[in-house]
Order: sequence, then structure tokens, then C-alpha cells
Amino acid sequence: MCGRFYVPTEDMSDELLQILNRAESRLQAADPAFRLPRGEVRPGDWAAVVSMNRAGQPSSFAMKWGYHMQGPGSTGNTADKGKKLLINARCETAAQKPTFRDGMVNRRCLIPAGAYFEWDHRKKPLEKYRFFLPDGPLMWLAGIYRFEPDSRYPVFTVLTRPAAANIAPLHDRMPVIVPPEMHARWLDRSLPPTPVLDASITDVRFFPA
Repeated sequence: MCGRFYVPTEDMSDELLQILNRAESRLQAADPAFRLPRGEVRPGDWAAVVSMNRAGQPSSFAMKWGYHMQGPGSTGNTADKGKKLLINARCETAAQKPTFRDGMVNRRCLIPAGAYFEWDHRKKPLEKYRFFLPDGPLMWLAGIYRFEPDSRYPVFTVLTRPAAANIAPLHDRMPVIVPPEMHARWLDRSLPPTPVLDASITDVRFFPA
């Protein structure tokens, strides 16, 4: 799974800075003080996300991380504070699940991050690890999004896959990390998602956070 990720606070690339600025500007018209979090991003936080705009071009948006639960005992909207957020979706089954099916077909996105975090549950107290790419400052997490009934703004979830062999002892899942040459294909809803999922990056390094 992916339970927390990191947005760099120093030595930020021009690319990431532009993405953050453009995403923030969309909401600052209504709230001039609005600012996306830097550093660790937690479930329920705002984050910068890249998806297709209405003209069919990649663009930056601010979205909140996590679908609200639906079903018995839940209103399925953002006022339902007591319900757990769906922050991850398994890439192997998301296209078949009613909650995620539309996102896999029509609403794919990319989430830029410098790293993500997991906890080693074999140890007490739990030990936190930072996961990063060995050859680049940014990783691009595959996500999907939707609009919920009582919100003007979309929410996203991060797709996960079985963990690479070197990190499986720590955790059996990892986020789907999209290679640069697959970014356009992932966002293009006219193309099937499977080739992108199959090409996801698994060469990830880690150390205690």
C-alpha cells in the first residue's frame, strides 16, 4: 500500500514547482491563503495531481487524498467524518470494482512525489521507512479520481501492486510508479491501462526514515 508520501520542501525542481503553483492557483481565487502541503502528505490532505483538463491536455489540479466509504452506515460524502478513507486501490482488481471502475476508464491521474513511506510491522514499535527512486528526484504515482456528492473538488486514490522482491519483506504492496515514457498513455482514457500497469517501476530503494 501507500499510506503517506513526500513532497520535497528543498531543492524543488522547476517542474514540480510549476505543478504546485498551478494547482494552488485554481483554489486561491476563492481562498487566497490556500496552500498545498509540503513535506509529508497524509490521507485526507490536499495534494497536487496531474490529470486531463476539459480540452484533453494534461493539467495540474488540487485534490484531496482518499475516497469516502460508501454503503451501509455511510452517507458516501465528505461530511461522513467517521468513516475510513479509501486511499489505495489494487491495480489488479480496480477495473472490476464498482468503486474504482469509472476512474480506471475515465479519470486517471498522476501524483508527483519525492518518496513514499511504509512501516515495518514485524518490529515493535513499528519502524518507518522511506522509499525513493535511485535515479531521479521525483516518482509519479498512478492514481484515479472521482467527484463526490457534496464537494466541488475531486478526491483521488493511489493504485498499488504486489511489492518488488527486495521490499516484500517489509510490505507486500507498493504504489504503481509510472515511468516517464508512459505518462501520456496513462492519462489518455482512449487507451487501456494494462500496458502502463505492466511497465510500472519496481527498482525502489529504502532506508529508515
